[in-house]
Amino acid sequence: MLGLPRRWLRQLYYLSGFLVVAIILIAVANQQHVIHIQDYIPISLTPSFFQPSADSYIVDIAIKDCYTYNSGNKNCGVPKLSEGKFGKITTEDIGQWIKIDKDLALGSGWFKKQFFSYKAIQSSALSEIDTSKEEDGNKLVVIDIAISNPSEDSKIKGNEKSKIPQYILDHFHSSKIFGDSDHEDLIEKAKASEKNPTKIDLDRDKENSTSKKLNDLVEKEKAEAEAAEAAKEKEFEEVIAPQDPNNDVVPENEEDNDDENETNDNDKEPESNEESPKEKRAVEISRHDLSRTMYIPSKEEIAKSGWKYKSNGVWLKYGPPSDNAVTGIDILFGEDSVDPRPNWRLIKDGSLTDVNTQNDKRAYLSIRKGDKVNYKLPKYQSPLKVNKNGKFKILQVADLHFSTGVGECRDPVPGSSKKGCEADPRTIQFLEKVLDIEKPDFVVLTGDQIFGETAPDAETAVFKALYPFIKRKIPFAVTLGNHDSEGSLKRSEIMSLSSNLPFSLSSLGPESVDGYGNYVLTVEAPLSRNPAMSLYFLDSHSYSQNPKVNPGYDWIKESQLQFVEAAHADLKKAIDAYTHIHLSMAFFHIPLPEYKNLNQPFIGEHREGITAPRYNTGARAVLGKLGVKVISVGHDHCNDYCLQDIQDKDTDQENKMWLCYGGGVGEGGYGGYGGYVRRLRVFEINTNNAEIKSWKRAENEPERDFDTQILVTDGNVVNY
Repeated sequence: MLGLPRRWLRQLYYLSGFLVVAIILIAVANQQHVIHIQDYIPISLTPSFFQPSADSYIVDIAIKDCYTYNSGNKNCGVPKLSEGKFGKITTEDIGQWIKIDKDLALGSGWFKKQFFSYKAIQSSALSEIDTSKEEDGNKLVVIDIAISNPSEDSKIKGNEKSKIPQYILDHFHSSKIFGDSDHEDLIEKAKASEKNPTKIDLDRDKENSTSKKLNDLVEKEKAEAEAAEAAKEKEFEEVIAPQDPNNDVVPENEEDNDDENETNDNDKEPESNEESPKEKRAVEISRHDLSRTMYIPSKEEIAKSGWKYKSNGVWLKYGPPSDNAVTGIDILFGEDSVDPRPNWRLIKDGSLTDVNTQNDKRAYLSIRKGDKVNYKLPKYQSPLKVNKNGKFKILQVADLHFSTGVGECRDPVPGSSKKGCEADPRTIQFLEKVLDIEKPDFVVLTGDQIFGETAPDAETAVFKALYPFIKRKIPFAVTLGNHDSEGSLKRSEIMSLSSNLPFSLSSLGPESVDGYGNYVLTVEAPLSRNPAMSLYFLDSHSYSQNPKVNPGYDWIKESQLQFVEAAHADLKKAIDAYTHIHLSMAFFHIPLPEYKNLNQPFIGEHREGITAPRYNTGARAVLGKLGVKVISVGHDHCNDYCLQDIQDKDTDQENKMWLCYGGGVGEGGYGGYGGYVRRLRVFEINTNNAEIKSWKRAENEPERDFDTQILVTDGNVVNY
């Protein structure tokens, strides 16, 4: 009987090993396009912010309405499979329309929503599709995208009617080879322009009387040109862009550009015969003094190049399938939006037109070209390591409270700065100043990166929050607060999105553990891979799940405490191999009940009530037994103290720990407690003497650090 369970265990062991190897092989095969996982797992089952793999090419786009009464239908606002380029696709295995699950109106429409969809086709299926009816030859997939900005594009001379995007004009202009005939044409356009003709290059040897005649001539020509332009403007009809995404007609110029700006030289010949040929030649404009005039391509040139107008200001360029084709499209909102993913390009030249977004929350496209990048590769992920001088610096960023759009400042200091104050740009400006001053080795964000009620598109807010660190290539870790998931994404999606970005060391954590974002990181010693530090990150959750019994905020659960105990046990051997004193810290959002024990020494400000959970699961005691010397949280914006907490005082089990606040940094979150100025906290670890030191920097004087204190030395909490 005893042999049977062992045999089962062996079989389970072999099966587990086989599954692990199989998963690795499948992942590698999918990465190399040997197989296609999406052929077996429907795209609809993956989170909305993940894009199709790079062997799926985009061939068309559409924007459609979804009326409120039908909004429960997942296909509401999605074109039919037969619509768009290549017409009917027989099955979703070959290709399908993929809806970006973001209402372009951000919920502001009473009766309908608007959704952006793109049609994706498997690369292996392109050879099976009948392309004989395609007029574009091998121009099968989207290789670039441009967005119109009508108010700006129409200011370009000759582009008033067609409003071709500047992005496209730049391409044609840079590839155009200009000759003498083009120079003459530009001169004629310059003569007819509305600008003051101060750039006329008159011959230096002409008499003053001749100069006056020539200037009078130019003024006459200018007046005639203005009259001609005014008459022509009355005849122009506004070009209405086709709204059907299947209509690939390019908005046309009513006339060729040369004709539109053509000037009749005979009409401009002076009546008097007193002027010599030399004087006529003097009316010339230097090619060096000409104002820049864009080359406006004809509709034939536009079509030949592969560019096609679709709808809502979107232009698609078609070309052959390649590694540089567009393979992903995302939508972000707001003029201050950013896309931190290095292989994505956020198109800020123009926003989607004819959609019901507010001015400060306009919809912008972001596109990915080529393969998806694995941000877990060493290029974007490197182990945390103490510097050669034995130091390691951590910047804590608490309560950014970012919005979709610039956000509104709440309780700014001074109060006179409230008018016109944009919360997120102001917060980023302060944060980046501190980053440039401190140059931290690591950044910890302790929750409420997003102010959910002002973030109808949470992805936009997450990207803004993390971009300052990504662009500086600073590794960072994220924990969740109570407001993060009150926007458009769930807690699991917020944590997954934050974890799957360059330089993020965050993790969703084990599924068997309560919450999202329970994980442990180690900081390697300068000369070895042994852990000099352990950093514990926990999900402090949100509001109490049983408010009648325990009102207020939720608490750290038993499964989380068991998780950190198991993680510590796994590290014990490596910790023992470290030749110096090992240090440990913990970070999360909501303070523990012990933060209320203010009858103990503390340094910093206590300006507001401590909103800790009422139920105490003993997290402070468990972390203390694991050797954690410092815990730092956020949540209470206007508290920024470090409290020396002592348990089992004057006994053999005495345990000391510093309980710190990071201090609120975001202008989008509340302040208002006695003129509280936003601030950030810094921790500097010196492994040479097992020291943890801390200080803060405030928005009004970021160059000056204050409240400097040594929290730990020789691995022991310092008495105050």
